[in-house]
Amino acid sequence: MHWVLMANGPLALSPAIRRFISSAERLIGVDGGSRHLRTMDVLPHLAVGDMDSIPDDLLAQYRSEGVEMHLHPPKKDATDLELALELALERGAKRISILGGTGGRLDHTLGNLFLLARCLPGGIPACIMDQEQCIHLTDQTLTLDGAVGDTLSLLPATPEARGVSLTGLEYPLHDATLTFGTSWGMSNVFVENRVTVTIGSGRLFVFHLFRS
Repeated sequence: MHWVLMANGPLALSPAIRRFISSAERLIGVDGGSRHLRTMDVLPHLAVGDMDSIPDDLLAQYRSEGVEMHLHPPKKDATDLELALELALERGAKRISILGGTGGRLDHTLGNLFLLARCLPGGIPACIMDQEQCIHLTDQTLTLDGAVGDTLSLLPATPEARGVSLTGLEYPLHDATLTFGTSWGMSNVFVENRVTVTIGSGRLFVFHLFRS
């Protein structure tokens, strides 16, 4: 089951993003991210967070319309997005997409990216997406569908990512080693509509930037 988590970061509600949200089998409004959903006149299945960024009238609407509420205190040891992600995993999500998880404070963006690591032990495909890009953290083969001219960047999330191979890109790789703190994997270009990223060991952040 595909779960979409709508967080509170800046997000342009493009037609592609709207279609993506409408395809969700389970939709979580993560605290103030519910305001994005309100703009679209979309009701989430669940709402998670301390609700310090959500208007009182929207909170009342959720209660009256039977949205499943998971309320947390403002002072806690996890972000609202982490709590929502854990809930999705506990409920058996088979795929997780996070919207509104980029932009704004850089520490929040980086923290959100590292949350993707929670999905790796169970082999759950997960990404953080906005109107410009989709970001994955992977330790196994990843296939991406895009368009010729899209950009792909790789950043190791471990000291080394070994056995890295790329197909469908302007600059292919075969059994390469990428080292943390280097920029070797930046700004490759799709030359086919389907790209494959293979990794033998370690972890990679994979950034798929849309051409338009």
